[in-house]
Amino acid sequence: GYTMRQRTEFMAMSDVPIVLSFHGFPGTMAARFVHYLNSDIKTTPPEYENFYQEKLAIVPHTYLINDHKQSRREVIDGNVEVPTRAELGFKDDDIILASFNQLYKIEPKIFDAWVQIMKRVKKAKIWMLHFSKAAHKKIRQEAEKAGIRPDRFVFSEKFPKEWELLAKGHADLFLDTPLFNAHTTGGDVLWAGMPVVTLPGQNFAQRVASGLIKSAGMDKQTIVRNYKDYIQLVIKLCKKSKKRKAWRKALEDNRDSLPLFDTKRLTQDVEISMKMMWEVYAAGLKPRHVIVLDKGPR
Repeated sequence: GYTMRQRTEFMAMSDVPIVLSFHGFPGTMAARFVHYLNSDIKTTPPEYENFYQEKLAIVPHTYLINDHKQSRREVIDGNVEVPTRAELGFKDDDIILASFNQLYKIEPKIFDAWVQIMKRVKKAKIWMLHFSKAAHKKIRQEAEKAGIRPDRFVFSEKFPKEWELLAKGHADLFLDTPLFNAHTTGGDVLWAGMPVVTLPGQNFAQRVASGLIKSAGMDKQTIVRNYKDYIQLVIKLCKKSKKRKAWRKALEDNRDSLPLFDTKRLTQDVEISMKMMWEVYAAGLKPRHVIVLDKGPR
């Protein structure tokens, strides 16, 4: 896809019968030489098919395959020393609202939503990663203009991989960014046991978190319809710690059974979609949308 050090031109010069856009660029390639786009039922609902040059290869759970069970065992094993909330800059009674997305994903509308939440929840703090001193200075300036103490925006340097997810697990909620969702980060924080609140948009990059959340069994709880619902849900969860903790416990207790973390199941779904693409080609037909049904663990 259109990503760093990509080699898309090779595909343009190729005459292979099936080209699948898989992971990488989160959206349509808008190129006739790409025949299919790997996606899931939440990220690209069938009614959105006309927005894509490619035919959609839709899997029932998230298209964003991960191997957390194998590669991020420290979250389960807990055999790593992790900084405390205090060492990370938080008080015991702070409500930590995390957004570990890149700064370019934060636009004025979602920042205003966060400000409204913080005005209603006095103990709430927004936790972000440190990307740019200039940007963080600007964020704190804008917060102060809106009547929010600048120190309620807490910035941390990137953590060592050995305990990154355990440290991030101190957060109470993850606030997704509607302009461009959490993708890999979304899967990471769900694995860490952190509920994610998202507001899906219309394009691919604005809907990936919905696919992740559905695969974690929380689509009826934390996918909202508009900014008003986003603000109200976050405020409600800030004030209802029992519900917040119950959702976290559900994520933690069901890690082994959730489709989101079932690497084999997610991989098999993609393999089935590839087989369907080949069957279409072998039948002498032009590429067409393929949808893999959810038949449970295979």
